[in-house]
Amino acid sequence: MRHFKQVFILSFICASVMSCTTFKGEYADPKSVEILDESWNETDSRIVGEKTTLVLLSHAWLKRFKATHKGQSPIVVVGDIENRTDEHIDTDAIVSSISDELINSGTVRFVDAQARQKILAEMKHQTESGEVAQKSARKRGQQIGAHYLLLGFVSSTIQAQKKLKVVTYQVQFRLTDLETSEIVWSHKEFIKKRFRRSSVRL
Repeated sequence: MRHFKQVFILSFICASVMSCTTFKGEYADPKSVEILDESWNETDSRIVGEKTTLVLLSHAWLKRFKATHKGQSPIVVVGDIENRTDEHIDTDAIVSSISDELINSGTVRFVDAQARQKILAEMKHQTESGEVAQKSARKRGQQIGAHYLLLGFVSSTIQAQKKLKVVTYQVQFRLTDLETSEIVWSHKEFIKKRFRRSSVRL
């Protein structure tokens, strides 16, 4: 009986200590670079988006278009970014980063491919539901067609030797003229990470 009481008291003390665990959190700079593991992260998406857009908008294809279209800005649609790696990568974050940069640059006009189905559903509601005044309903067949389609894919290579591991991501982009199917711009962006694991002695 005495032994049982001792075990019970010890168990109660352990449970009390475990339940007293405290939590401490703080805000961090969203643009700060934090590498917690070797996987692709949101910082990688942002870096690729910013660098890619900078190169894209400084290339000769843009000058040629404006020269042959009386200074008009081209309309670009960003398609899917294919994930060819063995890990889960939120490629929508790459698309979003590039889209933000293109829109905010004011240099090109932008068509949102990901919102097409929602746009069509809203237009159908306006024209067919009977709930929207026809004089204010948006008509079908009035959407602006894009001049160029931007597509890409992410691939990776891994090198490991003893405690050293190097992961290199390659993001390949191509800009295609939708009317002629001509590839007018191609670019590779690289993210390289090096990790060294140390032994922990307890």
